[in-house]
Amino acid sequence: MACPAVVRYSGRVIGPFLRSLRPAVTPVAAGLAARVLLVAWTSPLELSLDETRFWDLAGSRMAGTAFLPPLYPFVLALLRAMAGDDLATVRVLQCLLATASIPLVLVLGERHLGPGRGRGPAWIVALLPALIHFDGRLRSEWLLVILLVVFAVLWTTPAGGRWMRFGAGLVAGLIGLVRPEFLLLPAILVWLDARKVGWRAAFARGAVIVPGLLLVLLPWAARNRVVVGTWALTTNAGYNFWKSFNSMTDGSQTPVDDFSRWRDVREADANAVGFQAGRDYIASHPVRSAALSAAKIGHLFGPDRDFLSAVRRLQFPRRSLWIDVGFAVMMNLAWLALLAAGVCALAGGEPGGVRDLILGTLLTLVLVHLVFFGDDRFHVPWLPFLAVAAPGILERSPRMRAAASRLIPFLVLLVGFWSWIVVRDLGRIETLWAR
Repeated sequence: MACPAVVRYSGRVIGPFLRSLRPAVTPVAAGLAARVLLVAWTSPLELSLDETRFWDLAGSRMAGTAFLPPLYPFVLALLRAMAGDDLATVRVLQCLLATASIPLVLVLGERHLGPGRGRGPAWIVALLPALIHFDGRLRSEWLLVILLVVFAVLWTTPAGGRWMRFGAGLVAGLIGLVRPEFLLLPAILVWLDARKVGWRAAFARGAVIVPGLLLVLLPWAARNRVVVGTWALTTNAGYNFWKSFNSMTDGSQTPVDDFSRWRDVREADANAVGFQAGRDYIASHPVRSAALSAAKIGHLFGPDRDFLSAVRRLQFPRRSLWIDVGFAVMMNLAWLALLAAGVCALAGGEPGGVRDLILGTLLTLVLVHLVFFGDDRFHVPWLPFLAVAAPGILERSPRMRAAASRLIPFLVLLVGFWSWIVVRDLGRIETLWAR
């Protein structure tokens, strides 16, 4: 028999919450259809190096290693168990799960923009080409997006109380098992909160998430200490730091092709070796290292080349080059428009809990990528939050017009960096027609 307290809570909170998600039914159906269509178009798919690594780690259940964070390989292992190792079915199941972010974005949109205005962000997330693409690839972006949006809903729940914050801590721990760098986000949110309510109140609110956070993270850290010999959540961090600061890089991971340094390095020592190598390079080349940090931010918010790269490398059958290139162009035009509208709306919007969370996610990405390399797909976790913010640009307030005028230099700089990347990659683009 159900506990009376649970029944009362369900009637007061859960029932109304589920009813509020009804407007998301149509965007969810449309988003799922678009994702399944792209999976069908790109099947059979030849996996990239990163995807192959995830596929293998899922098959071994991360046995004997902590190279990558474990949650996505574990989820992928579950999907493989359900699909019988059929790649296309796994991709479709991923797409089905990924659409869970759409109704949650609707909730955030209602909180940020006002009642009845959450459909716009939901439709953007449902039909945004970049999300359609990554939701069907064997990458962790779709899982990270869901967890970040769940965290956002819990964190920004009005008068949520301690249990909501504890739940946010549990989800933050899961986020740390997908991308440990996002463990910086709660600290940034506490800092943003402190600017409004003071440090004591902000720390008191933020500290509630710590038990849930540790409850999720400590078992994996202890497992790594026993199995690998390190308390680190991942042994990939030092490796990526080295990839960010060396003579081959341009701020992205693409030019790095000499990995001989790692030939005899034990996994338990990988972080120490990588961080030391990166620090040595910074000490020897301080000016270039500072320039690299700026370039990383440019790559982070630069063109999305992942789909185009798959087309160029013939990772799926070439049925129509014009459709493939057209989808890649549409993906980038949508990304550029969403970025411009979202940043402008944030700059001209009114303060609020959801706005702070969107800004906190942006600050997390920027701070992390000042240190680690920027790449085509690392902006993807911010896309649902941009979708929540962007419709705010339609408000014709003096504050919004002032923000738009102040951001013109930023937009000019952004277009300039995009143009530089496109010109730099013209040789790769030309090979699309040669192969």
